[in-house]
Amino acid sequence: MGDGNGAPAQGTPWTPPRLTVGGLVSGGRYELLEPHGGVAGQAFWRARDKRLGREVALTFVDPLPGEQPPGSATGVLDRTVALTRVYADGLARVLDVIRGRAGGIVVSEWVPGRSLAAAVGDPDPDSAVAAMWGLADAAARAADHGLILGLDSPDRIRVTEDGRALLAFPGVGGDADTRSDVRGLGVVLYTLLTGKWPGPLPEGSDLHEPLDGRPEGAPVDDDEVPLDPTVIGTGVPPDSAVLAMRSLDGTSVSSAATVRAMIDERVGGPVHASSRSGSSTARSSTAQFPAAQFSTAPSPAHPGSTPGLHRDGREPVTPPASHTEPHAASSDQPYTRTDEQPDEQTLRRRWQIMAGTSAAAVVVIALLSAWLLGALAGGGDETPLSQQLDAIERAAQASRSAASPEPEADSTEAAETEPTREAPSTPVTVSDVTSWQPTGSPGVAENSSSAPDVVDGDRSTSWSTDTYRNQFGDSGAAYKPGVGLMFSLDGEQEARQVVVYSDDDGVEFEVRAADSASPDSLDDTTLLGEGAIRDGSGTATIDDPEDSRYLIVWITRLGASGPEAYDASITEVELTR
Repeated sequence: MGDGNGAPAQGTPWTPPRLTVGGLVSGGRYELLEPHGGVAGQAFWRARDKRLGREVALTFVDPLPGEQPPGSATGVLDRTVALTRVYADGLARVLDVIRGRAGGIVVSEWVPGRSLAAAVGDPDPDSAVAAMWGLADAAARAADHGLILGLDSPDRIRVTEDGRALLAFPGVGGDADTRSDVRGLGVVLYTLLTGKWPGPLPEGSDLHEPLDGRPEGAPVDDDEVPLDPTVIGTGVPPDSAVLAMRSLDGTSVSSAATVRAMIDERVGGPVHASSRSGSSTARSSTAQFPAAQFSTAPSPAHPGSTPGLHRDGREPVTPPASHTEPHAASSDQPYTRTDEQPDEQTLRRRWQIMAGTSAAAVVVIALLSAWLLGALAGGGDETPLSQQLDAIERAAQASRSAASPEPEADSTEAAETEPTREAPSTPVTVSDVTSWQPTGSPGVAENSSSAPDVVDGDRSTSWSTDTYRNQFGDSGAAYKPGVGLMFSLDGEQEARQVVVYSDDDGVEFEVRAADSASPDSLDDTTLLGEGAIRDGSGTATIDDPEDSRYLIVWITRLGASGPEAYDASITEVELTR
């Protein structure tokens, strides 16, 4: 199917090759593992990429029944290739498109989780709207590029392990349009709310048997209109039902962007894999679809991985061992040992430091011993443990301070000591913040509408990157080298310190100066400093600041929010001089 060696003779009915579990396609590179359904002219399979040792999703595209190859298959492949311009949390990334004379194969990243049919076997109406955010965002971004997702079948949708609905088997048919995408969003939301699929299945669905089956059809009224979700579902929130029905009938919702905006209003903002909101409507999807309900088999993303190998199968590069010996010197200046003894003043300082350290150790040991004995004896001290430990630390600090030698007055040293530079304390005034990425970088600059939230003085608001399935960087697996926030300052100013606040430990960033608000590349910027998020914040100290009107906080490494998810959420950025 789709990968045939040639087209049949003119007039001969086209019959796609039979696909079977264990079969090899595309020159033996992909091994078919299990079927996941399909529609007319398309079949969906999970497969293993034998070259890279990873699992992928394959959409086999063939001419429609009665067509001579390649027929409509060429259009499907062309429209699906165009989706590589869209990077969104609700769309599996298209990795490759293999074309043949009779059709082709769309190769996409595999989405761990469950099929839509399996996920809605026991629907959770309270989490359904939050699960839809990424899919609505993908449809809206596609529409911005004049593209279509093609949300026509339950077989195309998978629900990730943290509860997000996602288009897993892209293949855009010729009858798809922006209106059908809006209706598709309503259909998927309706199914998540009720466990029922509203409306007929796409033509040709009966020719494909998905591994987990399909959701049952929704009951309809006398006019063949699906019944309201609140009628057939248990505990369906009325406003969620309204959103589903309005998207289905098209009378008041005409674009995917409107659906996304309505979801934003319902759940309080974008919902990504790392959502940390405590509200019931925007809570992490891990609570929405418990992980225990998913298969406990090893992660399907990288099966058969070998210890010591990268995920893409490359051997790790081991840096050469250093051969530099301590105190290495050139042959004409060999290292020689000196027997000079320290002077009396130096010896006295050493004894004072040793005495202070010993005193501090004795105090700490004594206090710890007293606390442990009290705890073991079950004494009546009800002082909280945190306060006891604070007391121990204060006593140790006091002991160290008492044992520290008094600095000796030395007029010569005092004269040579440089004055201490004051810590940056004056805020740098910011007039605007937008998201930024270099021209030609894949995807789009992310979530610019929420970028000003990082300077609003309120850490309950934030700007977030998209969620990625590979870390930022320059490797072939990385989708982007990074993403940034562009700060337009109120006139040229000098920033000496930048503090970035985030709950995502491990995020790394650079501070760069730019001559304009839209530089084409990083080469058009100047690196000023670097920082990393630890325990809620990261600081970049700029040793050589320069006057600039534009500063970029360029994120080079994302936080890990799951086994295959990376993102960053920035709550506040403080610039001082």
